Amino acid sequence: MGTITIRKVPDEQIQLLKDVAAKNNRSMEAEARSILEEYTAQYVSQKIMSSTDLMAEMQRLLDGEGLDPNEELTPPRDPYMRPVDLG
Repeated sequence: MGTITIRKVPDEQIQLLKDVAAKNNRSMEAEARSILEEYTAQYVSQKIMSSTDLMAEMQRLLDGEGLDPNEELTPPRDPYMRPVDLG
């Protein structure tokens, strides 16, 4: 595991981080780690979802254990289905 040092953080942000950490029953360090984990997970998922070849990325992540070549990700749409008005 690595260590990072962040300099010149405004006092208001440090106090806010302390307050949020206390609210979540965490130390300030654990809260900062949680924020970084959430941010990086969102960044990675957004990068994957915006990929021009989502299917290739899914196959890479599944390491070839995904769909068979003759399978489709979603079944064909029934042309007789009508939208439901819930309003």
